[in-house]
Amino acid sequence: MHTIDTLIRNATLIDGTGAAPFRGDVALHEGRIQAIGDLSGRQARVEIDAEGKVLSPGFIDVHTHDDLALLNSPAMLPKICQGVTTVIVGNCGISAAGVRLRGEPPDPMN
Repeated sequence: MHTIDTLIRNATLIDGTGAAPFRGDVALHEGRIQAIGDLSGRQARVEIDAEGKVLSPGFIDVHTHDDLALLNSPAMLPKICQGVTTVIVGNCGISAAGVRLRGEPPDPMN
């Protein structure tokens, strides 16, 4: 087992497979999951008690108009705060994805 940076304890875990939620712990090292389950014998630099909280994979927002928001604010904090970790852009036939703006975006993206 690698060193554990963060240990989230006592969460209701949803693993994204469709299986029933279960109670457990999640160990993280350098931003990656290292272990899931009963980690009561482990310690970490940072421990978070998630009692009464749900921990799940990030959500995918499949219909957004976030093209310009992504370019203007790459951290996308409003989405992250909602648990969204992936957005699909280019809906409705237009997209600013990949563009490097030199000024204001052209119609109809503005």
